[in-house]
Amino acid sequence: MEHLAYLAVISVFTAVAIFIWFREHGKVVRLSEEKNEIEGEERRMFGFLHGLGEKLQDDNSPSNMHRYVVDGVVEVINADAGILYLLDGETNQLVPVCQTLELAPVIPIPPEIAAIREREDAESQYRSFLRLSALKPGEHLVGRSLESDTYLYVENLIKDEEYAEQGDGYQDGVSFLATALVYGHKRVGVLAMTRGGAQGFSSNDREVFGSIAEQSSFALGSAIIHAEAAEKRRMERELTQASEIQRVLLPFSAPALNDYELAAEYHAARIVSGDYYDYIPVDEDRYGIAIGDVCGKGIAASLIMAMCRSNLRSRAHENLSPASVLHSVNQSIFPDIKEDMFVSLLYLILEKGSNEVTVARAGHEPPILYRRASKSIELIEPPGMAAGIDGGPVFKRSVKDHRFTMNPGDILLLYTDGLNEAIDRDGDEFGMDRLNRAVEKYSSESSETLIRSIVEEVKQFSMGISQTDDITLIAIEKR
Repeated sequence: MEHLAYLAVISVFTAVAIFIWFREHGKVVRLSEEKNEIEGEERRMFGFLHGLGEKLQDDNSPSNMHRYVVDGVVEVINADAGILYLLDGETNQLVPVCQTLELAPVIPIPPEIAAIREREDAESQYRSFLRLSALKPGEHLVGRSLESDTYLYVENLIKDEEYAEQGDGYQDGVSFLATALVYGHKRVGVLAMTRGGAQGFSSNDREVFGSIAEQSSFALGSAIIHAEAAEKRRMERELTQASEIQRVLLPFSAPALNDYELAAEYHAARIVSGDYYDYIPVDEDRYGIAIGDVCGKGIAASLIMAMCRSNLRSRAHENLSPASVLHSVNQSIFPDIKEDMFVSLLYLILEKGSNEVTVARAGHEPPILYRRASKSIELIEPPGMAAGIDGGPVFKRSVKDHRFTMNPGDILLLYTDGLNEAIDRDGDEFGMDRLNRAVEKYSSESSETLIRSIVEEVKQFSMGISQTDDITLIAIEKR
């Protein structure tokens, strides 16, 4: 019996030892597996970061960078799927820009899609829904991630109240991991990952995710800036080309007339302009002079002005009524001009061997007439509304031909409001009084010297203030 007791004790101790050995061996195996998993994750992370650096150098276009980041992060942390949202600066909404082939069910599924019985059809429509759904900051888990100071992790999406009602089959058992992407202290988007099955994202997965998301933010921000700079350069090239075309549409030089000396100055506030002037042969004895200003600046204004030039030139030939020409221009542009835009125009006709000038004014600045004999200033102010406001009878009733005389030595100055409305550092305008005095001051000079001197005075007045509006002048001196 005593031998049996010893044998029993030995058996118990042996069994306990075997149990402890297996338990500790299991721990060692698990620790080894975890170590291998962590080391593998770190190797993938370093490989991803190395590739990210190469992408920045070789091909940092936004679309390629989006794909590399999403697929790369999925691979590093062994996620099933991922999706990238970027914050739109104009709408302040998160816009999905890239998702993996595997579905990432990061937002609640709509009831109408959940009701589809065919899984493949439902998944296809849900993917399209994800691609087209912009989110507000704070909306769903993705929107909440944008506002969070750290990553946002949910072990099982179905347990979130937003996903519980319609999430069955898509969010059940799916872990969610997301973080805001920050570049230059500015939140630019959200990167979200999902993983199905019982095993969620480990603490090491989450730490690694936070690190690579931070590096991805830098890469994505750099790609965005690079793309914006490239787009800006492209726009500048196109604007420069548009400016060159627009200058071709303006007169290269003033016509040589027996009875009048002409000179013009044109200064655009931007690359392209809404100002316009032109010299148009009407017939053998008459020449038309036009000046105009679109309400607005930039490309839209330049396009409207090109329309006006084309219409005016096509209707001016052998038409001795400036008002009739402006009526036709207004009728042509009215259907196509925006409600918040209009065009001021002035068109006059000079006649060889005559002192009489015929002018029509459609809302434009009144010309300044300097009388040499009396050394006095007059404003030529026939009535008239701007073109593009009314399409018919009101415009025709308001824009009429007006005749006045110019004697030898008299000077007529046509100009756009960028001249008299130029401002100084105190916000004061150059104004009509200064303009009138400048005309008197330089009246003994040639037409070309006169307008250059006036422009120079305006520049001196506005010293330190960038030109805010286009400036155009035409000086007409009667010989």
